[in-house]
Amino acid sequence: MNILDAAYHTVHDFRGGANSLAPRMGIKSPAVLNSKVNPNTDTHHLTLLEASKMMGITGDFRILQELNAEHGKVAIDLPVIPECRDTALTELVLSTGIGGGDIQSVFKEMMADGRITEGEVVDMSAVINKLHVILAELNAKVRSCMEKEKA
Repeated sequence: MNILDAAYHTVHDFRGGANSLAPRMGIKSPAVLNSKVNPNTDTHHLTLLEASKMMGITGDFRILQELNAEHGKVAIDLPVIPECRDTALTELVLSTGIGGGDIQSVFKEMMADGRITEGEVVDMSAVINKLHVILAELNAKVRSCMEKEKA
């Protein structure tokens, strides 16, 4: 599958297809939406805002998944913390993901030549230790949030 196929299937697999989805997206004609997602049509194009709105309405993220795959990336769901509205906790969770991204790049660089040097071990250990600190802090914050809820 590719991005254009994902857009086509998002529309056509949605209950009611373009007839149901177009009005929800603010597109006056289902035919226009069908044209926008038809890979063989050059006259109409789905905008990024429309693709985002479509994913939000349908809950179908194949467009995003295909876009990520094309660029060697992945998308993950951010955690929802409904009872504890601690912005520091949310920032910490996000920094865990950001910090975790370093481990992949360090590993890729470390394995590029097929051998691991002492310096590369030190670099990898530093990233792993940084993640341990972030995860320990996250664990403490989550537990403190739970304690606040009990009180």
